[in-house]
Amino acid sequence: MPVLSTKTAVPNNPDNEKKKRSFTEFAYRNRFIWLSFLVPFVLMVTAFALMSVSPFGDKQILVTDLWHQYYPFLADFQYKLQHGESFFWTWSVGGGVNYFSLMSYYLASPVNFLSVFIPADWLREFLMFSVALKIALGGAFTAYFLKSVYKRNDVSLIMFACCFSFCAYFMGYYWNTIWMDTVCITPLVALGTVKLLTENRFRLFTVSLALALIMNYYIGLFVCIFVLLIFIGYSIVYWSGVKNFFINLLKTGIFSMIAIGLTTFFLLPAFMALKNTHASGSTFPSTFAINIGGSNDLLGVLRALKSITGSFANFTCAANKAADALPNISCSAFALFFGFLSLTSPKIRLREKIVNVVMIVFMFLSCIIRQLDYIWHGFHFTNMIPYRFSFLISFIMIVMAFRAFTTIDSISVVGALIASAMSIAVVLLTVGDPGAEKMFTDHPDWEIPNLIAIGALVVFISVVVILYTKRVIPKNIMVLALLIVTIAQSGVTAYLGVNRTTVTTTYEYPRGGENTATVIESMNELEADTKEMWRAETATTQTLNDGALNHYHGLSMFNSMANENMTRFFENFGMMGWKSGNRYTYAEGSPVTNMFMNLKYIISRSGKVNNTYDLVPVRSSGDNLVTESGNVKLFQNTHYIPMGFMTNSALQNWQENDNEDQFNPFEKQNEFFKYATGLNEDVYTRLEVVSQGHTEADKFTVTKKEYGFYNYSCIDTAVTPHVKWNYEAPEEGLYMMYADIQNGDDVTVMQNDVAQSAKYGMARSYVACIGYFNKGDKISVYADLKAGVSGTARVYVNMLNKDVFEKGYAKLSESVMETEKCTSSSMQGKISVKEKGLFYTSIPYEKGWTATVDGEKVEITPVGNSLLAFPLEAGEHEIKLTYYPNGFWPGFAISMICAFLFAAACVLTYVLKKKIIPDPVYKSQIGGMDEYQK
Repeated sequence: MPVLSTKTAVPNNPDNEKKKRSFTEFAYRNRFIWLSFLVPFVLMVTAFALMSVSPFGDKQILVTDLWHQYYPFLADFQYKLQHGESFFWTWSVGGGVNYFSLMSYYLASPVNFLSVFIPADWLREFLMFSVALKIALGGAFTAYFLKSVYKRNDVSLIMFACCFSFCAYFMGYYWNTIWMDTVCITPLVALGTVKLLTENRFRLFTVSLALALIMNYYIGLFVCIFVLLIFIGYSIVYWSGVKNFFINLLKTGIFSMIAIGLTTFFLLPAFMALKNTHASGSTFPSTFAINIGGSNDLLGVLRALKSITGSFANFTCAANKAADALPNISCSAFALFFGFLSLTSPKIRLREKIVNVVMIVFMFLSCIIRQLDYIWHGFHFTNMIPYRFSFLISFIMIVMAFRAFTTIDSISVVGALIASAMSIAVVLLTVGDPGAEKMFTDHPDWEIPNLIAIGALVVFISVVVILYTKRVIPKNIMVLALLIVTIAQSGVTAYLGVNRTTVTTTYEYPRGGENTATVIESMNELEADTKEMWRAETATTQTLNDGALNHYHGLSMFNSMANENMTRFFENFGMMGWKSGNRYTYAEGSPVTNMFMNLKYIISRSGKVNNTYDLVPVRSSGDNLVTESGNVKLFQNTHYIPMGFMTNSALQNWQENDNEDQFNPFEKQNEFFKYATGLNEDVYTRLEVVSQGHTEADKFTVTKKEYGFYNYSCIDTAVTPHVKWNYEAPEEGLYMMYADIQNGDDVTVMQNDVAQSAKYGMARSYVACIGYFNKGDKISVYADLKAGVSGTARVYVNMLNKDVFEKGYAKLSESVMETEKCTSSSMQGKISVKEKGLFYTSIPYEKGWTATVDGEKVEITPVGNSLLAFPLEAGEHEIKLTYYPNGFWPGFAISMICAFLFAAACVLTYVLKKKIIPDPVYKSQIGGMDEYQK
């Protein structure tokens, strides 16, 4: 058959050639921007590789909140994407939570959406590369800002890109992946602001500001404040009259409002959810106080300014977790020297120098003075990780440094010597400074080498610049030398940043590995045809968000958007809760807890449970379902009641106590049980202490104040005491224990003076199931305390009254909803109600839930202001529960209006070429800058 020759001439397509040439020109024109991305990306990936981070080894970057929160939430987000689930609500954590609000703080990064294409087994590696990507983008966007504003397009962009990519903020907080997107896009917002003020170009400003807010509204707040500061700075430096000031204020305000309006579909629900969190209870400080410096006076402020200024010299040991650390502001010796050099440049206006210095000093004071700190952080104080806006200080310093570099030809030897002296002075400020020493607490051996290294770098840079100012060396040699030293420092900073932040091993994360995954997969297959919403939990937690990590419907949650009402309910109901810590957690508890929380399965990674009364092993079936693998075993609750059942109307009277020191959780469960069942019998019997075995009374005293409540103190402060209370089991049965012992978080339970193999972690106290005991057994609660301490203890041991519990279970099981359909944000079903009462669910309630009975909307009356419930008459009923985030529809409407306004402005300005904004009032600004570079 005929074959066409490969040499057959094919006519060129002029359009294709033009596109190819256009792309080639674009790529070449922006070659330094590409390199400003590539160099930081390679350096950061290399640092991870040197620390054996997978796929280069068996380590992972999961530490601190990235371990407990961000990665589990990312795993759950990927699962939702791949299974097409709703983003309004999730059952994975917290018994069910507003997923929109959770996304707004943790998951709105555009990069996260790419995880839909990644196998779940490669998610950790995806996360590592995404961190390197964001760090590199931060540098590239900085380079693009400098290129666009100052009309400079050369290799120097790479140096300044590295300064931002490897600033102390990125190196200290890269594990805080949820912040990084907005931080790295900040240069684009700054560029958009400049373009709006100087050229009336509003697209970049509007889109970048909207993205900054959507990707993380918290860091986005800092960016909004920064826009205001840029506007004020430009107005001062390029003042052109009151009229023009208000014109620029108006256009900046209008497009800021449009940008914010574009986000309201997402952020208005987040704002509504924030009102339910513990953070919303913060109050403005009434008296002058400072964070750093010791004394609340001028001397303290001066000491604080000295400490913070010295932080510019710390490029090896950025703060990453400590609440009392200094701000992360270091951005390389290169930026430090040239930042000071800008103050000596004769080609930079005095106004600009003053504005830059004032802006940095203002941000320093915002770190120091608690009132300013409170305002910056959204009118509340941070929980750990202070001064979260400090990346803006680094950015300003880098811009100052670039301004100096663009005027290098006008710099004198004297100016270079002054900049060198100021840089060395910063290094010397750290010597013996308490704040600086605190930064090196984990690595005290790094402090002196860091100071020597930064001093040597400053001297080297100073010499190179002085040699150029004397024209001893040509400019290209100077630039090459500075490029090499900056990239070298960036590489070292990247490695030390990962080393300082540390890595963890991939082994046993998630705990139990394949064994846990296999058992959970089998559990889900067992319930594949189940329509109702059932829950599972682990006997002990690993991440505080195990449901999200392991893909089951769980109760435990650690989430900054946690509903405070639910945290309070957990505390009252004898589960672990911590309002200021934004978390509530399940650990193996009582049958009462399991029944009312609709727990169907318990996954034990040790293969054991203490509650052998109604937790029974699930036997593997012949369908290749594995319910026991390695040490991991699946247990089923024999007193499980499906979601939605009838209780006595009196349950509406159950109230939560906000002070956990004022209630006994066993009594709160007794009260809840009696209200719900209508039985007038306690489900628990409390035990009295029959003897004690504390440290000798001549060294350590324990005084009983009331039942279960004690004061203790050390007479001999050198002694390391212990406490021990002994009880006698009145009959054979299942026993529970609650212990809140100051300075004694790890509690041991003994049976006839023989300690159980595992301790109970009571840092956040809960009603723990301690197992079966025989009649007459000695039950002991024991804890070692810290040396020389005094404090209080609340210790209760109770026995489950099985007969009462069984009667209550039978009564509550009489009228249960038969679920017909359950989605990520709704459920519906039928129920036959024998007598009027309260339809109870363990769904965490918040505004946004609606309930209909037989097609008619009914008022929800949450139990304890926490759990979704409503009155229901006797008879056959159709129930439907639906959730939309509170504020979503109004926010969506506002976003649509703003999208229309933005689109209309774009069409009028860029398509129809209509003038909708007065001419820029800062026409001469760019020209004024350029004239020094000609």
